[in-house]
Amino acid sequence: MDLKLIFLIILAVVSIVYLITLYFKEGIFQFILKSLLIPCILAVYISETEKIFLPVVLALVFAWIGDVLLIKISNILCFRLGLSGFLIGHICYITAMFKFAQPFNILFLVICIVIGIGLGLLIFKIIQPTPEMKIAVIAYEAIILVMAVFAVQLFAAQGGVFGALVLAGSVCFVVSDTSLALVTFRKKPYYVFVMVTYIAAQLLIALGFSAVVF
Repeated sequence: MDLKLIFLIILAVVSIVYLITLYFKEGIFQFILKSLLIPCILAVYISETEKIFLPVVLALVFAWIGDVLLIKISNILCFRLGLSGFLIGHICYITAMFKFAQPFNILFLVICIVIGIGLGLLIFKIIQPTPEMKIAVIAYEAIILVMAVFAVQLFAAQGGVFGALVLAGSVCFVVSDTSLALVTFRKKPYYVFVMVTYIAAQLLIALGFSAVVF
């Protein structure tokens, strides 16, 4: 049994048990399980890739920081710091995608940007963030949609398993972060869905970059 399969099995077990614990009161066991998710995905990436790409590693590290801080999502300081961690992580992913998204199709890029702006306005209207969080939400939303645009460009430029996995992961991120905003600002009970799509997003992007040939 190769290392990638071992780490995937560990990730599956940790994820399933963690998702089950979400139906119960928060506790140290739930905290430990959540803090293990990203290290497992990082292990999958490192065990599978032929060449470690630093922006991907940094993206996962900052995502882990965000995960730990958002354990206390009701604490506004932890929420803002956690959001910052994810924001930096997404910027790292954008940096990683930029390298492989060329050559850019300008017409396609303009169309993606227009669609992204429309989608961003729609999501913002649905979320309805509190006044003190509007700027933070707009900044975060802009970054996540820019990442999605770069993922589309990467798929157009590269195609194949690499492009498809990165694109699928980016779409999962948009869904996950929109759901998280609904949980936070609209008190909608979507947190299990948030985590399922979040784990899928991180794993798909990591697997995508592990398949790239430098």
